[in-house]
Amino acid sequence: MSAADVEQAAVTWLRTELDDPEISGSDNFLDIGGHSLTFSKLNVFLGDSFGIVLDMKTTYDGTLAAALVAAQPIDNTAPTSK
Repeated sequence: MSAADVEQAAVTWLRTELDDPEISGSDNFLDIGGHSLTFSKLNVFLGDSFGIVLDMKTTYDGTLAAALVAAQPIDNTAPTSK
């Protein structure tokens, strides 16, 4: 899966979640109405779909495209609580 595919999937998800068909990768997450719950839900979507997670500061400070480029693989080695 290419970076463009990931960006398109995230933008499509955000358009649906925020009910705004004009969202693009060049938008800032906060400027389009994103907030902490939206960020969490987006990370679940990206984790389930692509095995990546976004950094909150990068996502809040820059464009969606830049945040997605900086996304990191999910760390499956972290201990889980039981």
